[in-house]
Amino acid sequence: MDQQLERKCLNLAENYRILSAGNKLEFTEMILACAGIYLAAGREPDMDRIQECKKLLKSKAGIFSNFRGSDELLVRCKMALSADPELYFENLEREYKRLKTFFSGEQTVLAAMILAEQGAAAEGLAEKTKQIYKEMKEAHPWLTSENDLPFAALMAASGRDAVSVYGEAEEIYTLLKGNLKAERDTLQMLSHILAIRGGRADAKSEKLCALADGLREAGHSLGRGSRLAILGILADSGLPTDTLVERICETDDFLKQYKPFHGLFGVGKECRRMFAVQMLHSALSEEDSLGASALMAASVELAIITMILMMIIVSSTAASSSSSH
Repeated sequence: MDQQLERKCLNLAENYRILSAGNKLEFTEMILACAGIYLAAGREPDMDRIQECKKLLKSKAGIFSNFRGSDELLVRCKMALSADPELYFENLEREYKRLKTFFSGEQTVLAAMILAEQGAAAEGLAEKTKQIYKEMKEAHPWLTSENDLPFAALMAASGRDAVSVYGEAEEIYTLLKGNLKAERDTLQMLSHILAIRGGRADAKSEKLCALADGLREAGHSLGRGSRLAILGILADSGLPTDTLVERICETDDFLKQYKPFHGLFGVGKECRRMFAVQMLHSALSEEDSLGASALMAASVELAIITMILMMIIVSSTAASSSSSH
């Protein structure tokens, strides 16, 4: 196994160990997402600083605030990683208020997070996000929900005009619909991810389908649901599909050795494979000679994997709540 890729996996496992020890009541998936955030930042979690940010967050947001919901640990970790946690929260809250509607929840917080991290360039992006989301809703009224808002934010932050980037997403949705075995909301999610990646729409769509088929044939399928969407971050890779499939498979097998990727209380195999894709993409991004390009790739990768995990957490919570009544 490639040494750089192995190091990424070991760092993820160590970050997870540190975070899980200090956050025993958190969802495993959210701890993993936060472990990935520290991995991308090249830093080890500092539990004392995260605890300080917890106190700061409690002083800024009430218990019923969406900043204190299922993604509270994510907010705290983002604050802890920033140079000025209080300023970070103020910027996050500002963008959240610009996006907020009556039905806003955790996914609006994630969308606000994407915009807040654009710094001074965030001005005007909330309106652009809402414009793109409106286009999504008009094209796919039954598929589009708050879950798509962070993708609209990513499109808005891509630097392309709203009409162009969403037009490409629709073209990709049509290309995927007849060629990829996936749920319809996953197809829509993938169309949004591929639209913000480089390259031609047809080439990205073709590579994505080839990756999904290759992993299924190799016995390392990501299924047909939302977890499959993570493959979108590799659709513009210059590596051959066979090479990507081989590396994802060996990374998947390597991760099985570490918590929480095995055992009765570990995450499922499809979730583990999501992180295998993330580790490979992270290693490839590090090889990118353009630092800004690598940083943007890591930011997009983490936003996507966190969005998918939040959808899983929220749906699991809802299912658990309904079964208890």
